[in-house]
Amino acid sequence: MNRLIGAILLVASALPIGAEARGDEGGLKIVNADFEAGKGEAAEGWGWWSRTKVGSAFWTDRERYAGKRSVCIRHDGPRDWAFSSETMLAARPGRTFRASAWVKVASGHVTLAVVAKGKGKLMSWDIGSVDQGPIGGWTLIRAPVETPDGCDRIYVRFVGDGKTLAWVDDVTIEPWKPAAVKPRPKIKGYAKTRVAERLDRGLTVLPAGANKVYLSWRLLADDPKDIAFNVYRRTGSTKTVPLSSAPVGKTTDFLDSSAPAGKVSEYFVRPVVAGKEGASGRSAQASPGEATGYRSVKLKGDYTFQKAGIADLDGDGRFDFVIKQPRDNIDPWYKYWKRSPDTCKLEAYRANGDFLWRYDMGWAIERGIWYSPYVVWDFDGDGKAEIAVKTGAGDPRDAEGKVRGGAEYLTILDGLTGKARARVDWPARKLFTGSRGYNYASRNQLGVAYLDGKTPSLIVERGTYNLIIVTAYEFHAGKLRELWTWSNRKEPRKYWGQGAHWMHAADVDGDGRDEVVIGSAVIDDNGMSLWSTGLGHPDHCYVGDLDPNRRGLEIYYGMETRQARNGMCMVDAATGRLLWGHDKPTIHIHSSGLVSDIDPDQPGAECYSGERDLKDKRWLRNSRGKVLGTKDIGGLAPRAAYWDADPQRELIRGGRIEKYNGSRLGKLPGRLVAIADVLGDWREELIVSVAGEMRIYSTTIPASDRRVCLMQDPIYRIDVAHAAMGYMQVPMLSYDMASRK
Repeated sequence: MNRLIGAILLVASALPIGAEARGDEGGLKIVNADFEAGKGEAAEGWGWWSRTKVGSAFWTDRERYAGKRSVCIRHDGPRDWAFSSETMLAARPGRTFRASAWVKVASGHVTLAVVAKGKGKLMSWDIGSVDQGPIGGWTLIRAPVETPDGCDRIYVRFVGDGKTLAWVDDVTIEPWKPAAVKPRPKIKGYAKTRVAERLDRGLTVLPAGANKVYLSWRLLADDPKDIAFNVYRRTGSTKTVPLSSAPVGKTTDFLDSSAPAGKVSEYFVRPVVAGKEGASGRSAQASPGEATGYRSVKLKGDYTFQKAGIADLDGDGRFDFVIKQPRDNIDPWYKYWKRSPDTCKLEAYRANGDFLWRYDMGWAIERGIWYSPYVVWDFDGDGKAEIAVKTGAGDPRDAEGKVRGGAEYLTILDGLTGKARARVDWPARKLFTGSRGYNYASRNQLGVAYLDGKTPSLIVERGTYNLIIVTAYEFHAGKLRELWTWSNRKEPRKYWGQGAHWMHAADVDGDGRDEVVIGSAVIDDNGMSLWSTGLGHPDHCYVGDLDPNRRGLEIYYGMETRQARNGMCMVDAATGRLLWGHDKPTIHIHSSGLVSDIDPDQPGAECYSGERDLKDKRWLRNSRGKVLGTKDIGGLAPRAAYWDADPQRELIRGGRIEKYNGSRLGKLPGRLVAIADVLGDWREELIVSVAGEMRIYSTTIPASDRRVCLMQDPIYRIDVAHAAMGYMQVPMLSYDMASRK
């Protein structure tokens, strides 16, 4: 059923439902299910409702599937309508049923849906539904149904939106057991060992004041535990000067307090292991002066950008950037949509700022996040990243300016040239029907997952709010190979509409292979359903080691869908089992919220969410669900980054970097696009868009310890890749930073 219809009707419902509960799970009897009884034009036991108070559902003997009569539904209004049974049927939680009806649709779309109630209150407008568009004759439609916790009554109804002419007959609902699903084999990719980036030291140097230059570099996952570093400076033609009196081993940063004023110096570090000094890595240059705190990459025009894909395009061990410009976003929802004034472009820049290429997505791709997902990753394992992107062909816009047809592809672009190397069809839009079909079909995502634990796979997703289709591919030897396709079309209803505005990949069950977290549901590494909370669409969803006091990973949700309880909750990532949740109703938990360790007095990650339309409804909880505060800490989407010397993140809000309940640490001009550990030590960089420029802000606060580069953590690295598509969230870790020494 249309998600928006359900939300609107929940507020303004006036349906004539309220008959005595009848039937039980052994014999579900709908009054006048064959529409043979009634008075005048009305069918007994059924009621009509229309938001604009037009149209009707009336008895007819001109069109019928069986018997003497059927019901004709005629609606000419612009909004939603419903034709509902007044029979309440007893149904216990956790049961599966199948509702069916014979329908004939001349125009519009008709949805057969089942409604759940508990203790006299509405629980869900849709615990099972099936949609039918125009057809030539009578067709049997069937909807699988699963009753949620707390449910004690169900009833059936037909719903639609806009102009409709249809006939319905012989409605049934009966206990039903889905057919057993045949297990799928495990994925075996091309890789013998895990494909990972080969990073250099990432040395970065920044002015830090008069005669001061701040240096920072990476500690790598395969470095020996006793590794230390000697630091050197060379200015002009003078000889190389050692800066550290002894190898630096406690941290991977250094402050040069005697840098020659007005001169550019070259800096480099050399590793020291067991007293033996190794070779220098790539050097970096800087001169002392005002501490601006950022490196600048000049763009090829005076524009801003929306997204940044971060990966090594040329295999030199440094992170390069693929940006999407311009900045503005057009949403497919009818209240937000507008005609695209121009096309989206991808642009690639080397780590040193050199421009590589521009790829124009053309008029087949409307301008917005959901039309144009992309990720940047080394999919074929050659050490150089490719770009996976949704593309089209030609100009298939209709008179309104929407792209409702035409070819759609998953395309692989070469990282160095931007030229297409391979492509396959994108999951088809044809299954997304109804008046909201354009909105639902326009929700597209791309992701990365290691389904066999070694080989990077592409994850392609279409759909968020009802139907969802996910396909996995391997890219190797210049070809895309389909690994599996998952769809909720034949899954229990708890798998429908569970998509998020972000995709995660994580080994949630500890078998060494990634699962795909699409939101409130998880797909196993072999493409089979693993679990679903059934709560619906979350506006934010974070995966990581959020609670260090329990084994395994956790997932925190902020639910956009109206909930009687658990609208903010944490679940066990392996099973979906609820760990704790908000014990009161919520209406619309909105935007990206925040999950990060920001409070040193609380173990693990703090979880922050808020209601969209109620500014006084904000909650900050610790990792065990205890409410720490109800004050606003930065709107509905504050950001956070590891910035100073402690293992807690600092808040980014209102163009400022601040400690939680503490001091300000700096300003941040421009629009924050991405957060990632791309340079220097383990503290994070802030990728910012200003007109004609990408700025990469780094901290110059001296560190107190050293930690392995965050980009070598599997959950964190894939979260950073996924920031190039979907709505931005801060990247998470597979471990708790404060607990790891």
